[in-house]
Amino acid sequence: MATPVEPIDPTKKSSDITGPTSDEATVSMDLLDAKCLWNDVEYSQGAEINTDGKSYVCSFGRWINTED
Repeated sequence: MATPVEPIDPTKKSSDITGPTSDEATVSMDLLDAKCLWNDVEYSQGAEINTDGKSYVCSFGRWINTED
């Protein structure tokens, strides 16, 4: 179940957001356990959040938009 969060606050640290992708990607091993930040709050790999009707999952230190 996704955690509801506030919209990104530009005065706080947040990880990059990318769109959904069907391409295979190569991930370096140092990113395997990379955490994601959202408004200075740390989330672990696989964490799901939602805000403003959009859902994101933490993947290798970035938020992936899970919307189509």
